[in-house]
Amino acid sequence: MPLLSADPYLHQLCVKNCEEALARRQKSVTPLKVKVENTIAVLLPHGQARHDVVAAKLGMSPRTLSRRLSSDGSSFAEILDEMRSALAHRYLSDRALPISQIAWLVGYTEVGTFTRAFQRWTGMSPSAARARH
Repeated sequence: MPLLSADPYLHQLCVKNCEEALARRQKSVTPLKVKVENTIAVLLPHGQARHDVVAAKLGMSPRTLSRRLSSDGSSFAEILDEMRSALAHRYLSDRALPISQIAWLVGYTEVGTFTRAFQRWTGMSPSAARARH
């Protein structure tokens, strides 16, 4: 049934924006990147999210992993950094988690190192970001 209050221009604009977002997402997410992210997620809290460990878990040499990620337009360091940033933001929304535990969950052994990384990602400290939300 047709909607009397439908806005065809707004509909076109929304569809265009969604298609552009999907196109960007499809380019940046490859099956290998998903495998690397899934492997990193398990290893992060244990401080084992290293290039060589992830490559071994995926059944390839570190050099092969680097080459394949490079051909997909990515790198292990970029994926690791993106994951840490996304997880840190998600964990900060849970006010019951202390920042020291968040640092451990995203793979940092020291809160200071986590704080410096968080400031690099956002321009503010984790506690300031938590207070903001």
